[in-house]
Amino acid sequence: MSKACDILHHRIGSLPRFTGSYKPEDVPTDGIYFVFEEGEKAHDGDRIVRVGTHTGNGNLRKRINEHLYTPNKDRSVFRKHVGRCLLASRNDPAISQWELDLTPRLSRQKHFTPELKAALSVIEAEVSDYITTKLSFAVIEVKAGQSRTDLESSLLATVSQCDECKASARWLGRHHPNRASFGAVGIWNVQSLNGPPMTVSEVEALPFLDAS
Repeated sequence: MSKACDILHHRIGSLPRFTGSYKPEDVPTDGIYFVFEEGEKAHDGDRIVRVGTHTGNGNLRKRINEHLYTPNKDRSVFRKHVGRCLLASRNDPAISQWELDLTPRLSRQKHFTPELKAALSVIEAEVSDYITTKLSFAVIEVKAGQSRTDLESSLLATVSQCDECKASARWLGRHHPNRASFGAVGIWNVQSLNGPPMTVSEVEALPFLDAS
């Protein structure tokens, strides 16, 4: 077990927890969010299954809504992963439609039809239902101008490399088409997982995680 990750989980786990009914004003405008998932446990509590932040100052609330509660998979790789896993879990051929990126104009011209829109809307609704019923999140404030992305990377490395932070046998992510790498890690992130994890002293030195 990683002692640094153990301290991190206990302190993040003690923060207020939010769901889809949260009030935006209860969340800071700049910071890092931690996602928890029903049934996933580690360090005698809920296991962190995703860490995320935002670019640009003042955009945390917007980014949380994009990733968790806005039905547009082309604006959120997280939602795209969840949809992939839901569809793959039942061998649904609609996964080929879900994989289409309709952001580029040429892609929309080539693929978009009313039938595709209707099919994607059904999947988006299923993804939203999973997120709102199974997931919750906590937030730490990181002031504008501080290096949120560097801290996010360090936090991700700490969680993903911890021996205790393993996915349960029933974790939805185990159905990901790229099971060999994605399912083994047990976290809804794919980048910044192999960097240097934080030390105990580094975690304890984080002022916004002060136990007092």
